[in-house]
Amino acid sequence: MKKLAVIFTLSMLSLAAHAQIQSTLFAMGAATANDMPKVSFGVLSHPAVAWTLIEGTSRGVFNFKNMDAFVKAAPKDANGVALIDIAFGWTPGWAVADQSHCIKNNKTGAVSCTSPPDNIQDWIDFINAVVNHYNGVTAPHVKYYEIWNEMSNSKFWTGTPAQMVAMAAAAYPILKQDPYSTVFTPSVVWLNGVNYMTKYLQAGGNLYADGLTFHGYPSQTGPGYTIPVPYPESPQSTNAPIMTMITTFRALADANGLLGKPIATTEGGWGTNGVADSDQQIAWITHYEILQASIAQANNLLFQDWYTWGYVQSGTIETKTGTATPAGLAYNVVLGWLTGTSPSACTETGTIYTCQIAPLKQIVWDASQNCSGGVCTTAPYNPDPSYLIQQDTTGLKQNIKNNTVNLGIKPLLLVK
Repeated sequence: MKKLAVIFTLSMLSLAAHAQIQSTLFAMGAATANDMPKVSFGVLSHPAVAWTLIEGTSRGVFNFKNMDAFVKAAPKDANGVALIDIAFGWTPGWAVADQSHCIKNNKTGAVSCTSPPDNIQDWIDFINAVVNHYNGVTAPHVKYYEIWNEMSNSKFWTGTPAQMVAMAAAAYPILKQDPYSTVFTPSVVWLNGVNYMTKYLQAGGNLYADGLTFHGYPSQTGPGYTIPVPYPESPQSTNAPIMTMITTFRALADANGLLGKPIATTEGGWGTNGVADSDQQIAWITHYEILQASIAQANNLLFQDWYTWGYVQSGTIETKTGTATPAGLAYNVVLGWLTGTSPSACTETGTIYTCQIAPLKQIVWDASQNCSGGVCTTAPYNPDPSYLIQQDTTGLKQNIKNNTVNLGIKPLLLVK
């Protein structure tokens, strides 16, 4: 078996080396269905967690209106299947007698709980209702289902890994009645997430998943945390560099029953108000996309999500007037660099990051430089003399003169 596993892994890596990055690698969340991202994205990441949203008022009363708006607005594949991740979570209050792990939404009146339902049949009935609704007739089929949002975070789950496995065991065969569906594990956050996911898979969770999902925030944000957060590749990240997260969860999946199956991040970015300076935001989001794309194929990273589009606190790349910020525009430029390529993992020489994305193109930046208050430092850099053109994150192209570019923290695309 060990020999077969090695052969399988090598085959997967061989195929990955010849594959190209597709637009579906780039997912994005949206704060509201009335304001879809005005930048490129191939998958819509999860809206509000779905159980209480759909069946929050009372048993058997289903309101799909809010979720339907997201599903109908999501990108569609050739079969009309909505490329959206629906993440379940928060047990409705009516399904739990002990309300000590519940909170009330004063706006909607719904009660949301972090504990499992007293009667798992309530969960089964809900999952059946979801599959019967997203049937391609009443509403589009849904491509991705995430069993629970952030099971390692007590704000969303206070049950045990074994109790979550029981939820997955009940839901998985029902969700797989839809031939278009991919069912993910519950997601985890980095803090305690590796340990929690290991326990979950080893308790049998691997039997009820087509892939593993986690949330890719390199640093913690919010009250009490210093901003700006370090760049996503930085060893000073308060969680872990994004590359470390991806390779860690790839290894965890392979070692615990999900060998070769895809992994995905259904949230990620600089987090809540993590970066305020406009130029630093440009550098941050472009590094984040480039670094993940560079190792996506080797790690079978199905998609990775920027969270989120909308004039909100987390990962804001939308202006008050509903247009993309400079960081959002730079994100679009970089996706143009990456889509349709077969990149190699970025390498670091001193403070210079080099990401080969095609035989004739590479991306470079200098991690020792930075931006503040509209001023960005640079240093002379001598690329291979075969590179003749440079393009910056605004899309501006210039000829390279005297084999020298002024390289800063914002990436440059070099073209032969």
